Amino acid sequence: MTNQDEETLNHIKEIEYMILKDFIEICDNNDIEYYLIYGTQIGAIRHQGFIPWDDDIDVILFRKDYEKFLKVMEENPSDKYTIFDSRYDDEYFFQFGRMSLNGTYWAEYWDKQVSFKLGIHIDLFILDNLPDNNLKRKLHIQRCYYLARLYSISVLRFDNYSKVLNVILNLTHSLINVLRLSPKYFQKKLYKLFTKYENSSSGKYVTDLTLMEKVTFKKEDYKPPKKAQFEDIVANIPNDDYNTLTPIYGDYMQLPPEEDRVAHILNEIDFGPY
Repeated sequence: MTNQDEETLNHIKEIEYMILKDFIEICDNNDIEYYLIYGTQIGAIRHQGFIPWDDDIDVILFRKDYEKFLKVMEENPSDKYTIFDSRYDDEYFFQFGRMSLNGTYWAEYWDKQVSFKLGIHIDLFILDNLPDNNLKRKLHIQRCYYLARLYSISVLRFDNYSKVLNVILNLTHSLINVLRLSPKYFQKKLYKLFTKYENSSSGKYVTDLTLMEKVTFKKEDYKPPKKAQFEDIVANIPNDDYNTLTPIYGDYMQLPPEEDRVAHILNEIDFGPY
């Protein structure tokens, strides 16, 4: 497994940028609200484009807009893109979607253990509503977190952690199989759990990536979206940079130490005709 050289990294960015522009066009044409988030949001604020060493694009949508995006893509099948969501393939154990470019190939450590093949893509994170009660909220986040981890363990065997942790994870994987808890079981449970409080009036939201940090957001952290320069386009970012970035990154305007400026480590990448 190797990290990308500069030429490969720039090629990845070019393709992801193309996907982002297509995604934004779909959203704009169908009244779907999206936001650049995480490293992509920092890139827009700090670099007016990609973070120089970053090799992915993250966007986020409130659940209602995410479901609307899925419906638009289902009703308008594309030869160019495949949308990944665990409801389409229960071996896809992530709790966010991906818009993947057909004819390309992006292989991470887990790739050989699943039947689907992911292409070069952008990540589509989802903001889900939380319960009104503070204790219920904490318990809900914990439950989502552990169930999501069990989902991935039900699909994968592990050899990329410490020996002790690998043994624990793989014993858990075997136990899940003995109990006949299929990936589909976890997929259904998690979808119901994440959408359980869709009509809650709490005004607080969580997304899969922030479950571990117990970070939650308010609607007004995002709405109404602001505009920011990203390369040669203007895109939506959350209304409040501080509240959406500081709990995760701290001082997001400071460059991290050089040893932390890393991209994904891939088993393989194929640009296909692109």
